[in-house]
Order: sequence, then C-alpha cells, then structure tokens
Amino acid sequence: MDLKKIQPNDILSSPETGIQELMRVFLMRTNFVPGTRHVIGWRGLQDSFSSMLAWTAKVKGFPGVFGIHFNKAETVAGWINGRFELYYFPDRDEELTELYSLQAGIYAQKEDYLSRVRNFSSYPELCELFNIGMIDLCVHQEGNGLIFGLESISRQRVIAKDGIYLHQDGRRVELVKPGGYDQDFPSYNTSLGLYEVLAASVTFNLKESPGYLRYITQAGTQITYDSSGKYWEDRTDDAQKKYLYLGYGKADFENNIEKILKERAAPTTDIAWEKGDVILADYKDKLWWNAHKISDYKTLDKQALGIDERPQLIVLTGFLGSGKTSFLRHFLEYQIQYNRFVAIIQNEIGEIGLDGKLLDHDYSVTEIDEGCVCCTLVGSLRNAIHQILSSFHPDYIVLETTGLANPYNLLDEIAEVNELVRFDSITTIVDGLNVDKSLEDYEVAKDQIKAADILLLNKKDLLNEIQLKKIYHKLRLINPNAPILLTKQGDINPALIYGIDPQDIKEIKNQKDIEEATHQHYSSHKDSGVSSYKLSFSKPLERKRFLEGIKALPHNIFRIKGVLDFIDSKTPLLFQYVGGRFEFSEFSNPKMADRFLVLIGQGLQRKSIDSVFEQHNFSN
Repeated sequence: MDLKKIQPNDILSSPETGIQELMRVFLMRTNFVPGTRHVIGWRGLQDSFSSMLAWTAKVKGFPGVFGIHFNKAETVAGWINGRFELYYFPDRDEELTELYSLQAGIYAQKEDYLSRVRNFSSYPELCELFNIGMIDLCVHQEGNGLIFGLESISRQRVIAKDGIYLHQDGRRVELVKPGGYDQDFPSYNTSLGLYEVLAASVTFNLKESPGYLRYITQAGTQITYDSSGKYWEDRTDDAQKKYLYLGYGKADFENNIEKILKERAAPTTDIAWEKGDVILADYKDKLWWNAHKISDYKTLDKQALGIDERPQLIVLTGFLGSGKTSFLRHFLEYQIQYNRFVAIIQNEIGEIGLDGKLLDHDYSVTEIDEGCVCCTLVGSLRNAIHQILSSFHPDYIVLETTGLANPYNLLDEIAEVNELVRFDSITTIVDGLNVDKSLEDYEVAKDQIKAADILLLNKKDLLNEIQLKKIYHKLRLINPNAPILLTKQGDINPALIYGIDPQDIKEIKNQKDIEEATHQHYSSHKDSGVSSYKLSFSKPLERKRFLEGIKALPHNIFRIKGVLDFIDSKTPLLFQYVGGRFEFSEFSNPKMADRFLVLIGQGLQRKSIDSVFEQHNFSN
C-alpha cells in the first residue's frame, strides 16, 4: 500500500488537514470515474460549505441524503486517527422519517429543509436531530497501514416517559403513549449503507482489498425524558453499540483499534479476521473485497456489469457571438454539482480565455492547432480524444467549434471515433439578436442550424414576443425536427436537453422518477413544452418491427433511452436514440429486470405515441 500515489502531501506535517484531504481523495477520485462510481453505489456527491470539510451524498437504496462532516484528528502511538460525523437526512416521504423523533419529523417538513441539508454543517439543530454515527479514518505514520471504521448503534432510541400529546380542537390527542418511543431509528443499518460504499471506494483507490476485519458489539444506551424537560441515559440490552473496522496494508491494527475504543464498555461480541482466514459469512459478498478489480475502465469486470464507459460526445456549435462560452460555463457548473467530469476539445479562445489550461475545476482542455478543427481534422479529433482518455475518464467530451465552422464537415470523423465515444448530438446556439444578418451573409450559419439535433435560441430576454415567433418560424423552416429551446445567457438545465444519465436509467421505476431526473433544478421547463414519457414492455420485441415503430414516432421526440429484450438477442439491449440516429449495445446487468423506454420531446401527446406502438403490435 502506497498512500503517496493518491495523497502526495505529507499527512504527518498537518494531521488535521491531511486526514480531511485523504477522505476527499477517496470520495472525489471514485466519483470522477463514470460507471465505476455507479457500480460502487454512488448516486451523487457534493461539497457542503463549512470551515471543516463536509459533503452531502446519495447512495444506492436510500432516497434520502447522507452527510459527512469532519470532527477531529489526533495522533496516538504512531497513528493519525481522524473522526467524521455521519448524518442521514431522510426524504420527507420515506418510512425512515417516521422512525426519527417527532421534532425531527417536523423539521423535515420545513419548506427550506432541503436547502439546509445542502449546507447542513451550518445548522447545529439539524445536525443534532439527524446524527447517526461516526466514521474513523486512521493512517499509520509510516504510511504502511490504514484503518477505515464505522461506529453506530443498532437502534437509536428516545423514550417519552410521560408520553407526547397534541391539543387540537379542544381535544387531547395522544401522539406517543407514556413510556413509548419518541424515536426508534435503525442507525447502524442506515450508516452501513453509506459505509459499504465508502469502504469500496477506499479499496478502489488503494488498489487492494482489506487484509483485516474487526467487528465488536457492546451494550448500548437509550435516552429517556419526562414532561419537565429532564433527560437521562440508561444502558440497555435492547440496543447494541456496534463497531466495524477494515485494515489495509500491514500494521498493528488491533493495538490502534483498542486505543480508539478506550474507556468503552466490555464487548459482548468481538470477532477478528485476517488475510488467509475464511471470510466471515456476513461479509463475504461485500464489494469492498473486489472494488479494486474494476479500477481499470477497460476491464472485463465492467463489461460483465453492463457498463458502457464511452463518454458522451457533444458537438457545440454556433455563429460568432451566439453565446457558446456562456452555455459551456453553465454546463460545467451544472456537471460539477453532480461530480461529473467534463473534457473540452477547444480551438477557439472565448471571452473567458480558457487558454488551453485546466479550468478552475478539473476539466481537460485540448487545443487543436492549425486553425479550425472542422476544416483541418487530419485525424486530429481522434488524437485529441485519445489524449484525453489516456489520462481521464470523462462523462462528457464537448467539442467546441469556432463560430465559422461547418458541423457537416465533422460527421465522417465522428463516425470513426465510435469505439471511443458515444456521439450524443450537435447542439447549436443561435444568436437571437443577429440571426437574420448571419443567415443573410453566411451560408455556414444556415448549415449550423440545419445540422443541429438541438437548437438553443439565445438572448430571449432581448427580444419581444413578435420577434421570438418570427425567429422561431425561420428556424423551423431550416430545421423542421430539432427542438427549439429559449435561453438567456446560454443558461439551461443540461438534464433537460441531454436526458437521463445512461447509468441512472437502471434506477428509474415510474413517471415521477423520470420527471425528477430530467427536470431537476429547472424552474421553467414547462414553458419550453419539454416533457418525458415512460413505456414498459413485458415481452421480447421483434427488432425490425420495433425500428419501424421508432421511425414512425412524431418528430417532436428528440431523445429515447431504454432497456429492452429482443427475440433475436440472448441478452437485453440498451437502446439510445437522438436526432434520428440510434444505437444498440449489450446490457448484461441481471439485477435490472424492468424493460422500458423513456421518451423525451416537446409537446408530447401520449395517446399518439401509444397508437404508434399499438399499430406495430407492441406490448405496452
């Protein structure tokens, strides 16, 4: 084990800062590898503003949000022991909300609950109500050992000695009976949901599995309070304090764990495992044993898991001054919120001056020499993509062309990089103020509009309704099929136009999930007329008839994704469609049983969509 490969800074020189940065490395490095992060269980990660490092996270199987916040670091007998507080902020509608205290339940119904969760460490009351455990991250001073631990209680119980009552309409309503539980929360099992994802991330980054495991239980405690407001704590056999530790590398794990557990009650259970022993039955299927085997994005392990790790390629075009740089800035800001990695191939320096260097965030920018990328390709697009993929695993590659570039000149080259990227779309930014003059003076401006899969009519705030209608009509004559969306300063939710993340498509269960996935953080999507519709299929389909049905769908549908069974295929197939182009790829994840399509478009008429599939004898 060599920590310096992932954390070159000396942790010993500044333990408090170093241990926080090491946790950050484990979180960020994993979340910047698409596909891998999804298999490990991550569904979102975001920094939370605080004087100490803190993060909010979503993981598989939990609708709520986890919080991680640095507590302290101390050096003991050659070890740097870092402690992180762990929180779970439930979704208002999930069952776990009911198991928290009434006070916590009321807090979760506040209008600003979610905004407070994003910055949870600034709200002490929020942290106190939803704290569920601790994470230990310990590093040996010689760098040859690391301990990753969890501390929580099986049931976090609070008893209302005198009960809880509500006075309503002159009546006394009993909410909690005397001696009943105001709170009875399964803290350990909930904490374990995040811990398993974190531990797999540690394994993934260290490129080795744990060589040591220790599981300890002790008698727990429960809190009781009475109507006077007095609180006290009692030991109980009904709740167990639980500790789980994984050891990486070679070090004296047992001795340091004993120091972490100092002044605690005698254990009721104490199980230890070392490399070479038979793995304990309760832990043999945990991903933390094997996550390092998917560290290479081209490994067979990932193919077996049904992951297509090719990044999406977006060609961004638009005439001079249309607002491409503004759009790109918003696109990047959105993606970093979800810890997605974007690489930019750029041959035009915008007003911001990206200048071929890394942006404020970790985005790779490759400049293509010898003028316009569309005019002097000579394999340079392929070389640029190779250069990016040799060092990074981006979710998206954005090819930002010059204002005078013709996107039609790119199509042959794009077809030749199919094994490296998934071509998503040509997005054209249209300058609403100057579109008439551009079309009049430059034929390439017309080709940029004609070639587009998505048209963004920018600077809507500078145009009146009559002008907007006139421009819309002109664009529609040039390009009858592409959706036309209005923007101000290039600002639009990327999820609205680029659809659902291919990896997240496995999680979608109903129409509500689709709406949340495509419209999240976009306040005015209804104004654009963009909506989505899910179709479910119970039987294998005949491929030729299916494609005939796809071709017969209304032109206002611009994106389709889904997982389907076909009569001529032994495995399910992932189907992706945009701008008249479609692609099939194998989808070999046995855990995904649902077979469906998600359609995204403008002005969708569900009856007309259903009728198309019925005419082609589809089971919907």
